Amino acid sequence: MNTPGTYWRSVPTRSRIIGLLGVFFLFSTVGFSVDMMQLGYQPKWQLALAVALYGGFAMLYAIIGTVLRQHWWKGIIPLIFVQMVVMSLFFSLHPVPSPPSSMDAAAIVRLQRRLSFSGNANIWAMVLGYACFLYVSITEGRRYFRAHAEIELASEIHRTLVPVIDTTISGFEFYGRSIPSGEVGGDLIDVFHDDRGWMAYIADVSGHGVAPGVVMAMVKSAARMRLSCEGSAGLLESLNSVLCSVTRPEMFVTFAYLASSGDRLHCAYSLAGHPAILHYHAATGEFSEVTCSNLPLGMFDRQSYATSMVESAPGDLFLLLTDGLLEIEDAKGEEFGLDGVKAIVLKNVSAPAATIFQSLLDAAKKHGPAADDQSLLIVRSNAGQPAA
Repeated sequence: MNTPGTYWRSVPTRSRIIGLLGVFFLFSTVGFSVDMMQLGYQPKWQLALAVALYGGFAMLYAIIGTVLRQHWWKGIIPLIFVQMVVMSLFFSLHPVPSPPSSMDAAAIVRLQRRLSFSGNANIWAMVLGYACFLYVSITEGRRYFRAHAEIELASEIHRTLVPVIDTTISGFEFYGRSIPSGEVGGDLIDVFHDDRGWMAYIADVSGHGVAPGVVMAMVKSAARMRLSCEGSAGLLESLNSVLCSVTRPEMFVTFAYLASSGDRLHCAYSLAGHPAILHYHAATGEFSEVTCSNLPLGMFDRQSYATSMVESAPGDLFLLLTDGLLEIEDAKGEEFGLDGVKAIVLKNVSAPAATIFQSLLDAAKKHGPAADDQSLLIVRSNAGQPAA
């Protein structure tokens, strides 16, 4: 979530200055207009000060509104009262002289010159204000479209790296999707298999945006390289070592996997700071939470990670999911949580995995707005025939 002022700080200094000058020039026309309405009888220093006040307060309104954004009223409402007091004092302490009842030729010439000056100043202030806004619009528009193109490319790369999973391997059905909260997500779902067996895993990189998306790509590349060369043994230790050497200290990755080496009745699993794997037992119609106490990846080097085994009976379901689905809050602040997931799965347990996923997604949307990536990988035991 953006904090107040985040967008303001992201704008280049030159664009900020020129944009504020545009605001100043635009509202300085009020001072020149007032001078024309008063027939130019206020002293020149008073005209200059009035122009500065009108333009200066307008700049303050623009700064406060941009920095505070949805909380603009906290700054603008007090500033309105300050402006009212300052302008009242200004005009009460320096009242404009009353025009004479008659004017001679010299006074008429003076009046014409003053009105001509204020009128021309009005025009030039509007032209300069428009030029400033045009400059900012063009430069920031170009910067936005360059950034947008890069984000689109990153989003396309994310879709390529984290596609929808819908396959059957050795009697296990796999279905998974990752829905990013923004253009680029930091979640990863994947299923790897070779002659030695298969591994279904899910990962969640801390943070949001492009940087976690890049780390997510690194995790997938490193995981697949390790699995293709040495299998699942020592996978988490290897990933942790890689992440500790290439990521910032405050960035970490939670990880969970389920793996089989040909034994349908037993699967290996491990978790690294990740939410529990939900295991639906077809024989009893109940859930158990498969977990183990390991630190997330990338926090401390030379960590060891415990692994264990879980029994897998025909019809059983395993759900590997990220906290973006669990932490959705309703209007009362109550999270969707594992209980919400279990309730929806029980209603659709005999449906295809894609239907279960969509039902969970629909229920989560009804519960509240998503603030994080939502990813889920469903593994169903003995759901199909062994792959050819």
